[in-house]
Amino acid sequence: MFEELLGMEPEDALKHLTRRLVDEQLLLPEAMTGADLARRRALGNVGAKIIREARRSLGLGEHLDALYRELVFFNHATVQGEADYESRPAEERDAPKPKPRQFDLSGFDAVLEALGAPAGQPRVASQLSSPSENPLGATPPAAKSAQPVAGMNASAHGASKVHTLRSLMQDYFGRTGKLTGSDNRANIERAVKMFEDLCPQVKTLAVMDIPLALWDQLYEFVQEIPHMRGQASPDNLVAFTRRKQAEGNDYPRLSVTTLNSNYLGAITRLVRHGNTRRFFTWQAPPLVISKSKRATRGKSRVPFSSEEITAITSCPVYTGSASRHRRYSPGSAIFADDHIYWAPLISMHSGMRVTEVGMLRPHQLQMWFGRPTLVLELEEGSSNDAGEEGYKTGNAVRRVAIHSQLIGIGLLDFWNRQVSLGHERLFPSWPEHIKGGRDGRPEVHFEADFFNAHRLQWGVPAHRKSKLTFHSFRGFFIQACHDARINPYTILKWVGHDDDTEARTSDVHRGYLNEDLTADEVGEIDKVKVPLGPVISFADWLKSRS
Repeated sequence: MFEELLGMEPEDALKHLTRRLVDEQLLLPEAMTGADLARRRALGNVGAKIIREARRSLGLGEHLDALYRELVFFNHATVQGEADYESRPAEERDAPKPKPRQFDLSGFDAVLEALGAPAGQPRVASQLSSPSENPLGATPPAAKSAQPVAGMNASAHGASKVHTLRSLMQDYFGRTGKLTGSDNRANIERAVKMFEDLCPQVKTLAVMDIPLALWDQLYEFVQEIPHMRGQASPDNLVAFTRRKQAEGNDYPRLSVTTLNSNYLGAITRLVRHGNTRRFFTWQAPPLVISKSKRATRGKSRVPFSSEEITAITSCPVYTGSASRHRRYSPGSAIFADDHIYWAPLISMHSGMRVTEVGMLRPHQLQMWFGRPTLVLELEEGSSNDAGEEGYKTGNAVRRVAIHSQLIGIGLLDFWNRQVSLGHERLFPSWPEHIKGGRDGRPEVHFEADFFNAHRLQWGVPAHRKSKLTFHSFRGFFIQACHDARINPYTILKWVGHDDDTEARTSDVHRGYLNEDLTADEVGEIDKVKVPLGPVISFADWLKSRS
């Protein structure tokens, strides 16, 4: 819808985006139609990309920050509009809306003039296209074809080439997905092969020519894939699944989350890549499986409850151990200088994954709006002889404010001590291991065996042992954020993703949320309640040693 905006120079794109955002403020959430919401989602995605590009190339300072705040308000209003729209009766959803009012843009003169708009130019909404009009002269959705974009360089993109799923995958790995981690790469390769085995026509059909019947076969089939409990995926997943079905229908199957992310998500990612490369202008049919669709028994990880968090932080690790090598047996010794003590505390206060905690480096502690924060992004070329280091959020910068309770326990004191000792990592004694070495894409990871193998000694109830792992700290934090009524956008910025919040937001908003935290969002972290037990602080530990 807004391809022209992405092709503009940063200054011109910001001028148009500023006028468009102001014009859109005239539209109240309760008055939005389906067409309005589709347009606003597209504009939100494009606007985020424009602002990110402008931050790299323009030095507009506070003017660009003002435009960023407008985009924040814009996205909030769009989500509210989506909620209002879904709650309306079907007959009211496409009711005609009133004509837009005239709107004076003089309050944005400073922003527009800083972007190079002519001084003294009258700025009223009558000069701009109405939100109800088709913006930028885009082709109406009903008139769009599944052909390559008009004006595309045919020789450059190979107009005669059939863009099959496999060719899109190869192009993706050669471009956008060049640095894709080994796990995600394997997911995409497995998903494409599975679709080809299920529907052989897919091998030769262009993606936009795949009939709906084949997409339906994919949608129905993936819900029958067995959960193989840590075993390697068979070479022919379709044949393997058919054999399991022949033995009986009562077998454990993959969770909805895994199907949506590893299989259906992998396919739709390739389709989005084709649109980005302008091979075609077409979208795959909706493939996300809702939780209510599935009725199989699952054994997925679940969040810790508040009572379990209190029990865990009341175990000998925090109240007194027999020795460093007998951390889970009661005693009088505290060891507050390693990952066994700190990793659970950091994860339950931030939602960080185990490898994200293990990779922490001194330079990742940064002040932001007067608050200490952790920036989950490594410097370029962060690797060792064994493998590369990276975060699951990819190239996006993810900043997490440090909870005041975590500061009270002494995280900053511990951090400063590790820096003074010259350690390159926050937890130098935490052994790393390598994943993906067989396929030539080794990555550094950290194990949580210190917790998972001793869950009962940490205070995890025996009847919940099979469902609770170190990753459950992340689930607890996300649930605690929702309980504290933190804005879903802020939660996404802190944790990178979570299933409940992703269900409320579109790809547009998740792309936008790669932006950094605002001043208000940094302070929101202290609203999250973490019910700790009698944890001995790092400062008290230092005093006991002296």
